[in-house]
Amino acid sequence: MQKARIFFTGLFFCLTLPLAAQNVYIINNDTLQLKREVKGPLSLFWTEDDLEYRYFVQKEKRMVELLNPDGNGRFREQLSELTTDAKINTRDVKFVLYSLRHFTNTYNAIVQEDYVKNESTKNILQRISIFTGLSNNIYTDNPENILAPVLGLEYEFYDPNLAPRHSAFLQLRHNFEQDEYQYSATHLSVNYRFKALYFKNFDLHVDARLATLYYSSETTAVKNDAGKVVSVQDESGFTFTAPLSFGLGSDIKITPTSFITLGYNDFFAIVLDSNGKFPVDFTVGYKYSL
Repeated sequence: MQKARIFFTGLFFCLTLPLAAQNVYIINNDTLQLKREVKGPLSLFWTEDDLEYRYFVQKEKRMVELLNPDGNGRFREQLSELTTDAKINTRDVKFVLYSLRHFTNTYNAIVQEDYVKNESTKNILQRISIFTGLSNNIYTDNPENILAPVLGLEYEFYDPNLAPRHSAFLQLRHNFEQDEYQYSATHLSVNYRFKALYFKNFDLHVDARLATLYYSSETTAVKNDAGKVVSVQDESGFTFTAPLSFGLGSDIKITPTSFITLGYNDFFAIVLDSNGKFPVDFTVGYKYSL
């Protein structure tokens, strides 16, 4: 009984500790959980609400929400009113986290000699994912249009404040050979992703494969006029290409930090020639935010 009491006490402590660490404020009768970005004479807070970022600054006991309706720059006037005790220009401040953070740190350093610049949010966020699927390798011969399994890893990085719809990612992918088509390849590629539809728990994106280094191996049977195999050719080696191929995908959020991913990949390429078959390259995977 004593052990159970200790266990549940510890569990309660672990569950309530994150809540205690959060900054909860009531602003204009609106209860908000704000993340503190900069702490100083002028403190900066932010929160995300349905993919819209809201920014707040606090000076002494006064908390002000920075506003930018229709991009009119009202927040610059607000910052000017709050920083009349320092010679600082708000003209070049942008309504994004990194710019507001730079401004508040600069102001704090002016009015407080021993101020140390601080921040809590990284500019670049990262995600990793693993995926699997099937492909008919349309940019190879594949005369019988054989489907082959694929397996891969992906490392994605992006700036959620400056360019939330855009990201770059590295992908390592292996196409397995089949008995009917003895072709395999391992690809390392550099890619770009644009989120065409961007919602709170779902997005639809376009992927562009910019550059690929891959190692491929293919075994081909050479037949005579009677259809009899007379020799077997093995070809392998490294190739570098800039395929400019395109695909579609979707990330579906299942927890605050993880997603189910769906992809229809490389269905069109500007540089590479396909074998004329209908492109089949579907993958499903799991993505996690670091």
